Amino acid sequence: MVTETLKIAPSVYWVGVNDTVTRLFEGLWDVSEGVSYNSYLVVGSKNIALIDSVGSRFEEEHLAKIEQVIDPAEIEYLILNHMEQDHTEAVPKLLQKAPKAKVVLTPMAFSMLKAFYHLEPQTLIVRGDSTQIDLGGKSLRFVPTPFLHWPETMSTYLAEEKILFSCDLFGSFKRLPEKAILDADIQDVERYIQEASREYFAGVISRYREYVLKAVEKFKALGLEFEVLAPSHGPVYTAHREEVISLWSSWSRPDYARKVVIAVGSMYGTTFKLVEALVEGVEEAGGEAVVCNLVEDAPAKTLGALLDAPALIVGTPTYEHGLFPPVAHFLRLLESKKLTGRVAGAFGSFGWSRGGVKKLVERLNALGFRLVGNPLEVRGSPLSEDLEKARVMGRRVADIAFYEGGKHGFPKV
Repeated sequence: MVTETLKIAPSVYWVGVNDTVTRLFEGLWDVSEGVSYNSYLVVGSKNIALIDSVGSRFEEEHLAKIEQVIDPAEIEYLILNHMEQDHTEAVPKLLQKAPKAKVVLTPMAFSMLKAFYHLEPQTLIVRGDSTQIDLGGKSLRFVPTPFLHWPETMSTYLAEEKILFSCDLFGSFKRLPEKAILDADIQDVERYIQEASREYFAGVISRYREYVLKAVEKFKALGLEFEVLAPSHGPVYTAHREEVISLWSSWSRPDYARKVVIAVGSMYGTTFKLVEALVEGVEEAGGEAVVCNLVEDAPAKTLGALLDAPALIVGTPTYEHGLFPPVAHFLRLLESKKLTGRVAGAFGSFGWSRGGVKKLVERLNALGFRLVGNPLEVRGSPLSEDLEKARVMGRRVADIAFYEGGKHGFPKV
């Protein structure tokens, strides 16, 4: 158990935890490098507020960190930006330790609090964008940011320090380094920004990406200038805050790169034998081919690769007359996260029975992908003419995608 608190601004402390135990975040997303649950203690001259909490597995560590700064009984406000259990399971224990605390949350969050934990504590219900509290030299303003990524979510703004506590917005997978949370103190912070944050966005947020843009515009319209970006997972950003906001905004709209994602499932490697030729075709068109193994790679990694790609080529073997299960699962995730409507190609292999590629084409069409040319289906190992067909497919998919994607521009090239 690590019990150190971390100071992120005058009288503002991180009292969160690192989770290195959970294997699948939300039961879906691989977090083999862990994940942090960020909770923040804001100490004013008159009152004290705790912003968000942690899961019940970590409540003792969480309380120990709070106790290093104040007596939990002194907490006047418990602010719940989001009701998901990774932020709220410790709330019943916290309210036992802080019986006078008033819970600050949106109306829908209050109904969830009652449903999840059968609690009806004192509350301050946030309606609209003008609700504020004064802690004494530190004022907090609450701004609803619905569907980031549940409908009850809000952000909290600390005016004097210009800190935005954005909850899951701008979050990241990957545990925090020991005794570090500020981006300036993290040696490999670009891994959080470019990889762990991308995967978090793809897995958790991407279905609601239009709400990211709405939130960013809302903060601007309200005149909220923030110098510190403090999400509920991952680093607190100061020097890199604009980079993070820019990336999340870019992932939320069609700012396409000259990139084609080739997502392949294979049982014994036969289907993979077509991949090298596909890559060659994409590269001939002046693009980057990103190959994702749907059996071995984390789903969020593949979804993350697709965020700025105007094209997707999917490969499947035939499995019991249909799609290989990892490929079917990937297609379900594409539908759930609304990462559809791109230019696409389909290929695969079979042994004793066809069926996989046919089902793949049907599914891609149903999801609104625009298939280019004829699908490529090979019995057994590919011959030289099959490899040539794969090369042509890669080239054609890339050419059409880059032409159409170019209408939006290619800012990442």
